[in-house]
Amino acid sequence: MSLSVEDMIVNFYERFQPKNQMCCLEDALFEGFLSTDGKYAGLLKEHFDQSGGISNILFTPSATAALELAVQLLGLKPGDEVIIPSYNFPSAANAVIKYGGTPILCDVDSITKTISLEDAALRITKKTRAIMPTHYAGISCDMDSLMKLAQDCRIAVIEDAAQAVHSLYNGNPLGTIGDFGAYSFHHTKNFSCGEGGAFLCKDSSRIDFAEILRDNGTNKAQFYKQKTSSYSWQCAGSNYMMSAACAALLYAQLLDYEVITAKRKAVSDTYHEILSGSFEKLGEKISLMEIPDYSAPNYHIYYINCKDYETREAVRKGLLADGIDVRTHFVPLHLSDYGKALGYTAADFPNSLSAFETLLRLPIHTEMTRTDCETAAGLLIKRVGELSWQRLST
Repeated sequence: MSLSVEDMIVNFYERFQPKNQMCCLEDALFEGFLSTDGKYAGLLKEHFDQSGGISNILFTPSATAALELAVQLLGLKPGDEVIIPSYNFPSAANAVIKYGGTPILCDVDSITKTISLEDAALRITKKTRAIMPTHYAGISCDMDSLMKLAQDCRIAVIEDAAQAVHSLYNGNPLGTIGDFGAYSFHHTKNFSCGEGGAFLCKDSSRIDFAEILRDNGTNKAQFYKQKTSSYSWQCAGSNYMMSAACAALLYAQLLDYEVITAKRKAVSDTYHEILSGSFEKLGEKISLMEIPDYSAPNYHIYYINCKDYETREAVRKGLLADGIDVRTHFVPLHLSDYGKALGYTAADFPNSLSAFETLLRLPIHTEMTRTDCETAAGLLIKRVGELSWQRLST
C-alpha cells in the first residue's frame, strides 16, 4: 500500500525559500502598484539582462499567457497550422486553437523527449506558420537545425521554454533563440512565485505591440514611459500582467538562481553517479536520462526510462510504498480525449507513447541532501533487483 504524501521520506518537490522573500513582498505591498509593472518588474528585467543578456522580456501571469501573446503576434488565420510535440502540456495547443489556428501534433525524440525534427519536418505544409518546440526537462532539441529548418520553410519558432529558465543551448539562453519564447514560474518550477510566466521576443520592434496586447489593448506602457500624454484603447487585448506581489517573490528567488541551480545539479549528479555505478544490477530494466553535449540544463527534472509499462508500474508502486515520491508525467496530447477528437490514434507517435508508458521522474529539489539521494537511488536499485529476481523465479 502506498504512503500518503505527508508520510513520504523523500518528497517529490519542495519550494526554495529565499531569506529575503518576505522583505521583498512587504516592500511590494506598500509600493502602490500591485497589479501592474512596477519596481520589481524592473528588477526582474535587470536580472535577466545581466545574467543572460535577455532584454526583450515581459512578465505575465503564466507561461500559458506568454504563449498566447506569441500566437497573437503571429496573427493566425483560420486554417493556419502550428506544429507541436504530442508529449506535452495542453497550453501550447490551446493557445493555437484560441486564436484560430490548428495544432498539428508530431512525435518527440526517443532520447531527449524533445521535439523530433525529422517528424516535424514531415508535417510542414503551405499552411504551417510556426513550430513550437517544448524544452523538456530544461533540455532543447538541436536548435541550430530547428532554426535552419524554420528559415528554409519561412516559418516562425515559438520556444515553449516553460521548464527551461536559465537553461542554455551552446551557451545561449533557451527562450531567446526562436522568434518568441515563454517561461514559467509556476510553483513546481525551479524559480517560482506560485503562478507566473514571461514572454520573450527576439525582434525588439515587436515589444511595443506585445505590451499593448498584454495590457488590455491599451498603450499604457507608453504612457508610463512618458512617450505619450495619455493612453487609450488601441486594439483587442487582454490582461496578461504579472502582479507586483508575484514579481517580488520571483525576484527574491532569482537572486539565488545560481545556488538553486547548483543544488539541483548536485542531486542530478548524485543520482547519475549511483545509478551508473549499479549498471549490472539494473541490467536491461532501466536506462538513465541523457544530457546532450550542447545542453547546460537547469536540472528541472531527473527521470529514468523503464524497459516497458509493466516494469515502470512495478518500480513506481514499489518506491511509493517505500516512501519515495516518484511521478510519471504527461499524457500525450494525441492520447487525450481532445486529441482523439482531432483524429489522432495511439499508434501515431510511438516515442510519445513510450515516454508516457515508461518514463519515471525521481524527486529533485533544493532541500534534498546526499543522504536523500542515496536513499532514493538505493531503493530504486533494490526494487529493480527484486523485479529481476521475481521474473527469474517464475
